[in-house]
Amino acid sequence: MEYHPDVNKEPGATEKFKEISAAYEVLSDDKKRALYDRYGEDGMKSAVGGQAGSYTTNPFDLFEAFFGPSMGGFPGMDGSGFGMPRRSTVTKGEDLRYDMTLEFSAAIFGTEKEFELSHLETCEVCDGTGAKVGSKMRICSTCGGRGQVMRTEQTPFGMFSQVSVCPNCGGNGEMISEFCRKCSGAGRIRVKKDIKVKIPPGVSKGSILRVAGEGDAGPKGGPPGDLYVYLDIEEIPEIQREGINLSSTVSISYLDAILGTIVKAKTVEGTTELQIPPGTQPGDVLVLARKGAPKLNRPSIRGDHLFTIKVSIPKRVSTKERELLEELASLVNTPVNRTKTRPKVQQPAQTTESESGSITQKPDESEVQNDLWKQLKDFAGSVANGALKWFKDNL
Repeated sequence: MEYHPDVNKEPGATEKFKEISAAYEVLSDDKKRALYDRYGEDGMKSAVGGQAGSYTTNPFDLFEAFFGPSMGGFPGMDGSGFGMPRRSTVTKGEDLRYDMTLEFSAAIFGTEKEFELSHLETCEVCDGTGAKVGSKMRICSTCGGRGQVMRTEQTPFGMFSQVSVCPNCGGNGEMISEFCRKCSGAGRIRVKKDIKVKIPPGVSKGSILRVAGEGDAGPKGGPPGDLYVYLDIEEIPEIQREGINLSSTVSISYLDAILGTIVKAKTVEGTTELQIPPGTQPGDVLVLARKGAPKLNRPSIRGDHLFTIKVSIPKRVSTKERELLEELASLVNTPVNRTKTRPKVQQPAQTTESESGSITQKPDESEVQNDLWKQLKDFAGSVANGALKWFKDNL
């Protein structure tokens, strides 16, 4: 009644009354209202032969004009009527990845590394807006400041509508009138920065370290992303790692396996002496407790270092060594494949006196064994003191 031409004679009142009448016509007809709710103004034009397929602004602008922004949608929606936000207010920056290779010992005991990283930071001149300081923003002409557009298309199956981010303003609803000279309107600039990361003890290949806030800065002053450091570990041939345990292989001669010895072994803490007990068998495992890798995030728990014994058997031996081995083999009843038959060593008989006369006795077998073992040990000692040269001259 306020804008009726018979009551209001002011300029523009007639046009206003026509708009109100058109809105009432839509709202009072359930079919037209449902069509408008789904497709907006384009839906109404299509119903009377209008064109479809063009970008339109949000169809609920009319409701906001009548009832205010709080009534522009339905319960559970954001005011646009489509159940989706008008624009993205804050966007987090992109996460970055950096690949790092560590020394074997650094992975065991931990370390601190410093490297140079190139990432995006918020422009300090425009505070990430991309606009020149003192300039004003302008409303996007494509979406009318809504940040969203709707495309409606007529198909043989009916009308279809799709809401998407405005391609012109990127969902901001505003456009920059004058760009910042330093960042050229991007709001971010690329800089190089020195990053320090602390590597905890016990990390392994494939471990990932997260450095919060060292990724790219977010657009329009948004928070930065994170930096993820992917670790690779250098391998060394002497030591292998299996979880928190370390393993190595130690090669010794068959004489050292029989008699026992002390060898130098490499560990993560340096070279140490490893006691080889007499009678060590091939494949035996000797353990140095708590000489392995610490457990990640619990460095008080540490694994062991396992040493697998490998016994080296020579393909050729000297004549003297062969004689001793054959005599030893005959004592333990072990068959030996001899390429040449050798006479057995005759032990002298022992004679004792008695009242009835002299009695001849055979040598005691334990004494023979002890004598052979003594010869073998003496021979092994000569090898350790330089007899290897003699072997080479007599092979």
